[in-house]
Amino acid sequence: MILRILSLLLAAAMLAGCSQSGAGSQLSPSPTEPSLLPPLPGTYAALGASETYGVGAVPHTNGYAYRLSSLLGATHFVDAGVPGTTIDAAYQGELTSALNARPSLCTVFFGVNDLRAGVTRQSFLLDLHDLVATLREARCRVLIVGLPDVSKLPAVTRQHISGVGSVVQSWNSGMSTIARQTHSRFLNLQPYGNEMASHPGLIASDGLHPSNSGHARLAQIVLNAVRSWHMWAGK
Repeated sequence: MILRILSLLLAAAMLAGCSQSGAGSQLSPSPTEPSLLPPLPGTYAALGASETYGVGAVPHTNGYAYRLSSLLGATHFVDAGVPGTTIDAAYQGELTSALNARPSLCTVFFGVNDLRAGVTRQSFLLDLHDLVATLREARCRVLIVGLPDVSKLPAVTRQHISGVGSVVQSWNSGMSTIARQTHSRFLNLQPYGNEMASHPGLIASDGLHPSNSGHARLAQIVLNAVRSWHMWAGK
């Protein structure tokens, strides 16, 4: 993971250096550590999987991340979300897309596909820590979005799988710890999961992802968190 972080930092430093090539005949001394460009006010990047991409919403641009961007009044928005991905598979591409945008705010929403793929809690949390730490190195405010209790959603209850709720709670606890370690914020979506379970209209026809209404509700929940923690600098 450290090598991946270094490669991203080096790539960003090289891009910054290329923009200055030809400005003078003398070579500037190489910095001892690569540095990332400062964030741009009003820029929001969303990292994640299906929910972040907008699966369940029709069209997918009605997804929570797009709605949140509009509610924030973002001047630039990047949805790096990849449907079906795990955090490890998405790490390089999504993180690079986010860093290239120089966001002042990032939401990070992974976990459901990792659970389905059998990724261990320790492996997931290590990847999450590295990803968030890199965003924080770029001076981006980061909101880690926790997992809703998917054990109560139709797609899971139909499978009669036991113990999912306790696993989700354990993963969320780990995410909360990483938020504290990286000076980020953690949003607990357990109440949102309960709300989805008791209001079927918030769930898409696949029984797992939010519907248009579900994405709208999720966007409002994330917006409330961003505002309460003063995470959005605006334009």
